[in-house]
Amino acid sequence: MNESSLRDKAEALRRLHDKPNILILPNVWDMASARLVELAGFPALATTSSGIAFSLGYPDGEKISRDTMLDLCGRIAQRTRVPVSADIEAGYGPDPKDAGETVRRCIAAGIVGGNIEDGTHDPKAPLCSVDLAVARIRAARQAGEQAGVPFVINARTDHYLAGGGLTEEGFSETVRRGRAYREAGADCVFIPGLTDRDTIRRLVEAIGGAINLLARPNSPSVPELKALGVARLSVGGMMMNATLGLVRRAAAELAGPGTYSFSEGMVTHPEMNKLMAQG
Repeated sequence: MNESSLRDKAEALRRLHDKPNILILPNVWDMASARLVELAGFPALATTSSGIAFSLGYPDGEKISRDTMLDLCGRIAQRTRVPVSADIEAGYGPDPKDAGETVRRCIAAGIVGGNIEDGTHDPKAPLCSVDLAVARIRAARQAGEQAGVPFVINARTDHYLAGGGLTEEGFSETVRRGRAYREAGADCVFIPGLTDRDTIRRLVEAIGGAINLLARPNSPSVPELKALGVARLSVGGMMMNATLGLVRRAAAELAGPGTYSFSEGMVTHPEMNKLMAQG
């Protein structure tokens, strides 16, 4: 994929955050799921780090290598027609330069956007410092500029995902981080773990710019989120986990009554063969 094509895809992805309609991204984890989501008419794709990790036999949280993650995300980007944003977690390395290198390699693989998170997976200190998170975002932005591609940065802040609760202190810290990440060059601020309508509305107003939320079973509906001013909605690993729920039910049905009701609504072999032959 040449630089002009990548630049066009990145610009198209960025514009999707500015439309009056909310950008919905059903996160994918392999080529089959990517093909089905693309076929459904979504204008962009995003990957799920947990879905990819689980499919390869690893827990989530940068437990697989950058090479492995980008190989799979790159396959999706190169064999689909719409822009692809990858979940690149915290940038795959302790230093800001690691995030920059990851973005450079994303672009080389055909990926035009990505999440960069401030979560640490350490319960004692669940968020990295604002300075480190800002430096990662700046390194990612610089990498995109050097490549001539306006890489779309979705800067994630994890207070609510880490169980910080609906406190005023947590709200203020999320606003502080969101504003700092936007000033550092993020196109969108991703706030997973939040479902409270009033807090969502207040954060949209306080941070400004595009806000991305993570859907959960108890989240407000898409029309409600749109009315609250949310620009982007991801489902993270929820769709992949729902698929695994079907696998579990199918296994129990086969081991129990030995029937096949689990196959209702399945995608047929000829349909998938045709989809995989495209592109």
